[in-house]
Amino acid sequence: MNDLILQNLAVDKVDMTGNIIGSRIPIETLTDAGAAGAIRGALQPSESGTLFLVPALTSGAQTIALPAPSASTVGVSYKFMMIGTAGQVFKVLTDATDTKIVNTMDPDGDGSFTITAAANEFHFTASAVHGAAFTITCISSAVATAWVVSNIESGLAAGTGEHVAA
Repeated sequence: MNDLILQNLAVDKVDMTGNIIGSRIPIETLTDAGAAGAIRGALQPSESGTLFLVPALTSGAQTIALPAPSASTVGVSYKFMMIGTAGQVFKVLTDATDTKIVNTMDPDGDGSFTITAAANEFHFTASAVHGAAFTITCISSAVATAWVVSNIESGLAAGTGEHVAA
């Protein structure tokens, strides 16, 4: 009986095709586009839970777009983390100007935050360093209250100047 329990505890997660997937989250390292504009195509709901690693960027503000809010996107979440010093601005954009990221907290560096009631983007500034991170989650299919940013992490000792809502 105890052997059976131990065998069940040792089993890795398995996907629908029988492949062992373990318990790791998906990770995608983004590639510097080398110029201002989209760093890659728009995010897909199927990529929910992915940690996107953002490299140092060489030229111009680079962007990635969120999917449009809908009943099927409520609950999707993406995390972004710097793996170098940004050097350029990296923006996570809503799909349209009517779609909002609500109650975004920008760290002030003194333990307090500035609240932005509604924004169309959240981004790393050019001064963001290795370890700076944030998570963005769709909380509503209503465009006015669709997305929220959480788990804001700073790589700078002062905890300021790396994240901005606009």
